[in-house]
This record gives sequence, C-alpha cells and structure tokens, in this order.
Amino acid sequence: MDPVAFLPRVPKSPNKGDRDDMSDTGPNDDPVNLGLVRVKQCGLCAMEFEEHNLPGVVSFQAIANLRNKWGAGLPSSAAKLRSASARYSSVKLCAFCYQFFYDAAD
Repeated sequence: MDPVAFLPRVPKSPNKGDRDDMSDTGPNDDPVNLGLVRVKQCGLCAMEFEEHNLPGVVSFQAIANLRNKWGAGLPSSAAKLRSASARYSSVKLCAFCYQFFYDAAD
C-alpha cells in the first residue's frame, strides 16, 4: 500500500510543463485513470479523496447552512442541488471537514 494513500488527490494542472518531466511514471500508470481507485470530492472542501477516506455523511442542507454562515454561499456547480428535495440528499465529507458538524459533548 502506498504510504501516502490517505492524502487528498491534487488534480493535475492543465498545462503539462516541468511537473510531468520530473515524474518517471506515465499517465497510464495512475491508478485513478486505470479505474483501480475510486475518488470522490468532499462535499465541503471539494478536495478529492479515495472513497473510503470520506467517513462523514451529512445532508446537503447542513453544508448549505454552514457555507451561508461563513458567507461563502453555494458554488455554481451545486445549482442542481438548490431545489428543496435535493437539500436532503446525503453528502460525504473528509475527516477534517466533518469536525465542523460534530455535536459538542458538553
């Protein structure tokens, strides 16, 4: 197992410059491109993680409320989720973002 498999996946930049020249693996060796690893975005920070590294599940309404509280609003890619019925769909979160939804035990 890769020792850094738990880290988020950073999307490759569209301009293929020096970054690809330094790597000794080709684009066909990427486990995500080969379909060996499934990645999904965290519902709050939008970073890509392997699916099993998204332990938190909350409703889209909870994310919308938190983003409004922060003054961030909803991204334009979430336009389809603005309907009332879609607000109750479940969204997966990374462990870092899930901490914002923990109930205080006090």
